[in-house]
Amino acid sequence: MSATIGPGMFVQIHYTLRDNRGNLLESTDGEDPQSFVWGLGAVVPGLEMALEGSAAGEVVNVTVAPEDAYGLRDDTDVFDVDLSEFPDPSKVVIGQEFSAEGDDGTTLTMRVIEVHETHVTVDANHPLAGETLNFQVRVVEVHPATDDEVLAARAELAEQRSPEGEVS
Repeated sequence: MSATIGPGMFVQIHYTLRDNRGNLLESTDGEDPQSFVWGLGAVVPGLEMALEGSAAGEVVNVTVAPEDAYGLRDDTDVFDVDLSEFPDPSKVVIGQEFSAEGDDGTTLTMRVIEVHETHVTVDANHPLAGETLNFQVRVVEVHPATDDEVLAARAELAEQRSPEGEVS
């Protein structure tokens, strides 16, 4: 009997991600598969739950609602910041991403969406917030995670969420 995806399992997948309009957002085709330990939150919750019970070789098509992916868009996360807050205001451009500390001490990643004479408008929503995501996943490998795989997965997640680093 082959191993199936569930708590404490090391998983490798290839996937193609499209939005609800069919636009390609990401794909691991031609790259190494994505690896993660199931249950640590390395992939969006809706995808993780849909993969539970799958085995190597299976193809799973999953539609994930915004609430089970990157959340709904929050209009209060779009706001203005004085240009004087930037180290070099002349180099601020639309699409630029930067991190700042929020009022509660958490790190916020924001994108510049408008540049004005005295301020910029930024969006702190995840770029895929509010989007329904459509995954086609091919499960490459599933096995019980080793201690080293769990430690590596936790370290990678901590790095992605650290105040010094960008949230990915």
